[in-house]
Amino acid sequence: MYIKQSVGQAGINNKTDVFFIQELINIIADEDKRIPAVTVDGKIGGKTKKAINNFQQYIVKLKSTDSRIDPNGRSEKTLVSKVIEIDQEAIPALLIKCKIKKEIPAITGSGPRNVNYRSDAKKVVSVYSENIIKLSMGYAGINKCDFSSTHRTFDDQARIMYKNCSSYPAANSVKALRAARGWGYSETGQNVEKVFFDNKSKNEAEVKALMKDKIIDFYNKGNITSLHCVAEADYKKKNVLDIPFSSVPINKHKNFEQALMGMSATVKNARYTQPAPGETYITRLIIENKCWHIEITQNNKILPNQKKPAAPVRKKQTGTSSAKVSRNYVFSFLDEWF
Repeated sequence: MYIKQSVGQAGINNKTDVFFIQELINIIADEDKRIPAVTVDGKIGGKTKKAINNFQQYIVKLKSTDSRIDPNGRSEKTLVSKVIEIDQEAIPALLIKCKIKKEIPAITGSGPRNVNYRSDAKKVVSVYSENIIKLSMGYAGINKCDFSSTHRTFDDQARIMYKNCSSYPAANSVKALRAARGWGYSETGQNVEKVFFDNKSKNEAEVKALMKDKIIDFYNKGNITSLHCVAEADYKKKNVLDIPFSSVPINKHKNFEQALMGMSATVKNARYTQPAPGETYITRLIIENKCWHIEITQNNKILPNQKKPAAPVRKKQTGTSSAKVSRNYVFSFLDEWF
């Protein structure tokens, strides 16, 4: 976080904050003519509001702009990361020029963003998908989360479904199981679960084998039991993963869920108000009873938190050539959004 208070329409508009934002806007305006250049005077006028609005529309890609940049908000983070793409030395130089000290607010924490694969989750999720999750983590202010399930083999799917069914001993049917869990599979999955209930008297290995045979039979007929359980080639086209609620601090659940929602084309079982939608990177988000189920089509869009710039980096004169800049600055900054 660089600015201390909001800048723009209906903002607090502290002169130092406005001055800093105007400097950043002009660096981007020099590269992108959709963003009008502004007078750097520390005052909020119509041109500065228009520049912020256009930045939110064309760069942040918000569907509903508010012409305001809030401390630690999506617009500030994207603005800073885009300036770094253009000139790695601009931010530290401007901090000296504007006499601003970068602050890490409580919501963001510090350090890199890490995803951890639990024992049942195969490490097959693409770097692109991982970075989308890390971007949402940066928006939510969390440093880590877990992947509890990714790509599944037929054996994996049978094992998971057996465990799900056997975890509710009082349930004696697919319908009762669905009522006990609060969620359930589609018709194909329900037929696999029926195999469990029809063969409860048999030992575990036998039941799992029968469930696996049913899953394979359906798959060969073009019916998928779970989007996790597909051919490897199909999984590479669309990554499917689960993030358990338990891997995210409970006081950050809402922040994280809303960050995911804001990046999703489709949301099912939303519990909170969906934020203003921006660029969509997640194909579908399903809020289940114990996890966030996420589907990411591998479109390989350019992400605001990519370490490799989306455009060639060049050094731009900022009038502060005496500033000493660490060559590792850009990476330490971007790590905080990871």
